[in-house]
Amino acid sequence: MALTISQIAAVSYPAVLAEMRKPANQWVENAALREFERQGVINKIGLGPTIECPVDYRVNPDTAVLATDQDTSSLLKTDVMTSASYNPAQISVPVVWTKGDDAKNPTENQKIAFVKALLENAINSHDDLIEQCIFTTSTAGGDELNGLSDLVPTSGQGTVGGIDASIETWWRNYSDTYTDASDIEAAMTTAYNTAAKGSGSQLQPKMLISGVTPYGLFQSQLQTLQRFADSSEADAGFKVLKFMGANYVFSQYGGSKIYFLNPKSYEIVVSKQYFRDKGDTIEVPDQNSFVFKIYSALQAVTNNKSRNSVIDVA
Repeated sequence: MALTISQIAAVSYPAVLAEMRKPANQWVENAALREFERQGVINKIGLGPTIECPVDYRVNPDTAVLATDQDTSSLLKTDVMTSASYNPAQISVPVVWTKGDDAKNPTENQKIAFVKALLENAINSHDDLIEQCIFTTSTAGGDELNGLSDLVPTSGQGTVGGIDASIETWWRNYSDTYTDASDIEAAMTTAYNTAAKGSGSQLQPKMLISGVTPYGLFQSQLQTLQRFADSSEADAGFKVLKFMGANYVFSQYGGSKIYFLNPKSYEIVVSKQYFRDKGDTIEVPDQNSFVFKIYSALQAVTNNKSRNSVIDVA
């Protein structure tokens, strides 16, 4: 008996997904996601109703230099911990085909080629939506996928993870503007240093991301030997600019803003059970067609908003 498209899809999906993860097929064409994956931004965990990010938000307020060796210490409860809380968002990619597609692709080779094209398109569509939402929060109307526009706003404030930065000043992120090539590097330096909060900081920005215009503007200001990352990345054909030791990548969906991030302060948390999960194939009621869905539960979060920075064109 000849294999149907649904049977081929069921057995082909893991192999196609694995093949597309190779740099030559998938990540090499998607600098933002590839860099995020390489730096550990994409974190697979078991999800609950909410994603909780514990926050150590201030120094112990009763820390003091003793005036005498018998000074009394405060016995009030130490309050230095809180939590940023996020609702998981969901992505679904439906893949639909008909019995007519089976009939019009009679040989196994034709069916395999057709199924591979459907699967590759679905995976690409899934990842493309994630890359769009890296920059701009989704607008589906339910639990949205958080974009950097909300997590690291140009106002520096906003309510993120349930914490209102207009009240909790320690939660605010740094933001500034640049005019053109004459001051972009100076603005980037200040944004980087402000997020780092000190020389040699472990939470200094490890990656910068923007659209193509500011990326090109910054690149035009660099000397030749400053431009590219280490030889292994260059050999792979993956061009990454460096700034203060951090990798700088761009995306077609980025705009004029440049974001300064650290994978310990900014993560895309995904369900380890449901990330690019292929559902069962079912027959569509009252139609000669079939459908399966690729599904993910995930959310972009920050547990340290003040460790991220953004600059935008004035």
